[in-house]
Amino acid sequence: MGLSREQFDVISNVYNNRRLENKMKLDKRIREVYESVPAIREYDRQISSLAMNATRKALAGDLSAKNSLREDIERISEQKRAALLAHGYSADYLDEIFDCNQCKDTGFINGYPCECLKNEIVTQLYSRSELKEVLARENFDTFNFNFYSEDFIDENLGISSLENMETVVDYCHYFINNFDKTFDNLLFYGRAGTGKTFLINCIAKELIEKSFSVIYLSAVQLFDLLADYSFRRSNNTSVYRQIRMDELLRCDLLIIDDLGTEMGNSFTDSSLFDCLNERLIHQKSVIISTNLSLDDLQKNYSERIFSRTTGNYTAFKIFGDDIRIKKKFTN
Repeated sequence: MGLSREQFDVISNVYNNRRLENKMKLDKRIREVYESVPAIREYDRQISSLAMNATRKALAGDLSAKNSLREDIERISEQKRAALLAHGYSADYLDEIFDCNQCKDTGFINGYPCECLKNEIVTQLYSRSELKEVLARENFDTFNFNFYSEDFIDENLGISSLENMETVVDYCHYFINNFDKTFDNLLFYGRAGTGKTFLINCIAKELIEKSFSVIYLSAVQLFDLLADYSFRRSNNTSVYRQIRMDELLRCDLLIIDDLGTEMGNSFTDSSLFDCLNERLIHQKSVIISTNLSLDDLQKNYSERIFSRTTGNYTAFKIFGDDIRIKKKFTN
């Protein structure tokens, strides 16, 4: 689970607040019942006294007396439940209150994360990635192969855009299903409007919901962020500029969208290499999309960057009709 320290703290506070609020609810119920049914207070006093005696007997090794006291506790507890029902309350009205009855609001069951904790983690990862609303629209459930034609043939690959996309999507599922087992990086290249960003978002959604940390940045955002780090700029007006360097380098998946749209110079070349190389060393995956061809990538970036992205990335050319235009005329 690729959470930052701050995200762990946020989730911890969520559970602490949840337990505190439920305790306050229970205390309010107890005061209410004690006032309307005074006998319940006496039942609770007796149960508490018997429980203390049972503990003392157990510590002294008198197990038979402990078992007898347990029977007394259960008998009085039954009388208490009957009194609650007789006065219009549910039998469990004074039981402890939990948002999650599986883990009792601890987040763990037998040392393993409860489903409620997994959901909290996903919520935190979504909020950090700034992708939640986008991924609700762009995911494999909404992916449409109809935008890829059997008649659009790539001369170099010798296959149709539909065949190509079927292969790419199959590999994307392989990438997702083996993300924690096999280290891999992806490079999607091809002209604008062919669905590269949509495909990236499909992958991001699946991995976030598996509790992996995903940071999505356009190339322009990435280099803004790297400039902030390098020149010690403190401009935190956007969420993405609050991402720390260690998060950028250590998150489970870094997505760099639209590489090549930034204004290139020696700084961008050097900082991109350092970022990609650091993540490669620590086997942290990267997905890059670009409208540039492989030839253009080689021309626009240094040989060492081109070597990293072609030698250590699984590259797919995404081609076909312009989906934006197709959508315009089909809506």
